[in-house]
Amino acid sequence: MAITDLYHAIEAACFALSPILKPVVEKQSSAFGLTTQEMVLLCVAPIFEPECVSASLLNRRSPYTSPDLYRKALENLANGGMLSSRDGVGFRVTEQGLETIRKLNQSLQKTLAGIQPLPITRMMDLASRLKDLADAYLETPEPPGNWCIKHARRLDPGRKAPMMARVNQFLEELIAFRDDAHLAAWQRYEENGHAREVLTYLWVEKQAVLGIIHQSLSYRGFSLEDTLSAASELIRKGWVSREGDLLRITPFGREIRRTIEATTDRYYFTPLICFSTSDLEQTEELIKEFRKGMPIMDI
Repeated sequence: MAITDLYHAIEAACFALSPILKPVVEKQSSAFGLTTQEMVLLCVAPIFEPECVSASLLNRRSPYTSPDLYRKALENLANGGMLSSRDGVGFRVTEQGLETIRKLNQSLQKTLAGIQPLPITRMMDLASRLKDLADAYLETPEPPGNWCIKHARRLDPGRKAPMMARVNQFLEELIAFRDDAHLAAWQRYEENGHAREVLTYLWVEKQAVLGIIHQSLSYRGFSLEDTLSAASELIRKGWVSREGDLLRITPFGREIRRTIEATTDRYYFTPLICFSTSDLEQTEELIKEFRKGMPIMDI
């Protein structure tokens, strides 16, 4: 087997779960007068305790989103009584917020309990195998470290949760460690998350005008000036060239981005050397069976 196929299977399984879970989150968000993003931020806030959740902490977890967007969402949650502000910067979840999280989790688990893509014994085997992989990642030293997956583990619904909820939890943890690996791979090359994403956009598209790049990434909350600043930094480094408004990734930029991806793969798969090829192949096959057994739904 190609070891990279294992992650592709994990990613595909998470993608198959999205159209099942997303409507539940949207419905509950609407019921509480929240946007989907606000509901998601509310649910992850407790995992950072004893630290207060803040825009800078969330930006550490996902540097591709503007801190201003995080800040606005946190302030909206505080205004709605879901969070309380400690110092105008950090926030903690209130009892109202905790009750909202509990109700969402109940709805998610109820939805997941009604789905069984595999016979129960196969589901138990899959959950066990996924947890073993996640446990191996939790013991991984730096680089890449395990900050993202360690916090993701705090969302574990526990052994009494439906088996589908357990599988979903461990799939999310394996995705979180991919973030650990990717963030660590970038550290030596570029600190600005928006610049990273602009380079990745050009790595895929080869070239694009600045306005199109900004429009495509606008959901991240960065201004046109932010995108111009990020592009200027990439140009200064020789990773991107510019002719008028047209930006192109340079051969040097492509090599940097390929290196990032290769380093991410190395960080992600090295901890799995403690598993036999047979074990990993069986896990991949189980994940594929799980994916095929999922109901097909539109997002």
